[in-house]
Amino acid sequence: MSEELPGIPEAPRLEALFKFAHGHRVRYEEVDAQGIVGSAAWISLLQLGRIEYMRYLGLLLEGGNRAPVQAVVRRTVVDHLAPARFDDPLAIRVRTAQLGQRSARFEYIVDNVETGLRPVVGETVIVCVEIATFRSSPWPEFWRDRVREFEGENLILGQR
Repeated sequence: MSEELPGIPEAPRLEALFKFAHGHRVRYEEVDAQGIVGSAAWISLLQLGRIEYMRYLGLLLEGGNRAPVQAVVRRTVVDHLAPARFDDPLAIRVRTAQLGQRSARFEYIVDNVETGLRPVVGETVIVCVEIATFRSSPWPEFWRDRVREFEGENLILGQR
C-alpha cells in the first residue's frame, strides 16, 4: 500500500498502462535443465505476446508477408525477476510504449497468475522495413492510427 503525500497524486499502477494480455501455460520445451523457463524461451514468449497483440489490433495481414512492409526486431532487453516452471499459468502483458516514424518500442510484463510473482519484464524495439529492399520505412498510416487509437494518451509519439 502506498502512502499519499499531500499535493502529490498517487502514481498509476504499472499494470494499468497495459490494455492487452495474452494467457499462456508454460510448456515442457520452454524449461531448461534447471526446471525453469530459460533465457531464450523468454524471448520467444515475449514474441508470442507481441504477435498476439498485433493480431488483436488487426495489424497482422493474412500470410504475414503479403504486406509491403514488415516489423523486424532491432533490440530486446529482458530482466529476469523470478522463476517460472513447467505448467505455470502466465499473463503476458504487452503495450506499445513509444511510436516513432520508423520504429516502435514495446514493453512487456509477465505475471504468474497463480502465485502473483512477476518472472520477467522486457522491452523490444522493432523497425518497419520494406520487404523488397529490407530498408527501414515509415509505418503505414493505418498501423500508426490503430496503435494511437488503442494505446491512447499513454503512447509516446516520436523518438525519445
